[in-house]
Amino acid sequence: GLSTGSLFTYVESKEALFHLVFAHGFDRYAEGLPELPLVAPPLPETLELIATGLRRYPVPRFRAALAETSPEDVAGELRGIVEERYEMFDRLWPVLAVIERCAVELPELEDFYYGRARVGYHTQLAGYLESRAAAGLFRPMPDPAVAARVVSEAVVWFAWHRREGRDAALYDDAVVRQTVVEFVCAALLPERLR
Repeated sequence: GLSTGSLFTYVESKEALFHLVFAHGFDRYAEGLPELPLVAPPLPETLELIATGLRRYPVPRFRAALAETSPEDVAGELRGIVEERYEMFDRLWPVLAVIERCAVELPELEDFYYGRARVGYHTQLAGYLESRAAAGLFRPMPDPAVAARVVSEAVVWFAWHRREGRDAALYDDAVVRQTVVEFVCAALLPERLR
C-alpha cells in the first residue's frame, strides 16, 4: 500500500529492498532494523545472506537418514524427511519465490540456487532413495533421480505453489500436509512396511 516515494523512505534503492527481503525472510532483523533508509550492501553480501539463510534451515532428519545405512523404522524415517521438507517450504516459500523470480536477472543467484543448492539436494535425495531401494526397504524405481524430483515437486507444489493460485483456499493446510506425506510413503514403501 506504499507509494514508490514512501518506500524509498525505508530503503535507498531497489538493491537495498532486495537485500531487506532476505534479511527479513531469514530473521536477520529480529531485534530491529538498522538505520533507515537501508543502504544496499554489495551484491555478493546479499548472495551470501541467501546462501547462509538456506544452509541454516535445519534438516536433521534428512541428514540423519543420509548417515544411516540400516534404519530401524524406515517408514518413520521417510515420513520425517517429507514432513521436514514440507515444513521448510511452508515457512520459506515467500523468500524462495523472490529467489526464483530474481534468478533470471542475476546469473550468480541462478548458479547458486539452481546450479548448486537444488541440484545438490536432488542428488542427495536420489542417492537416499536408491540406497533404500537397494536394501529392499523402498520400492525400486526405474530412475531414482526422477523419483527424487517427483517427491520434491509434490512437496513444493502443495507447500508453496498452491498458495499462489486462486484456489488455494480450497485445501485445509493440515490435511494437505498429511495427504502429501501419506502419498509419498505409499508410493515408495513396499506394502509390508507401510
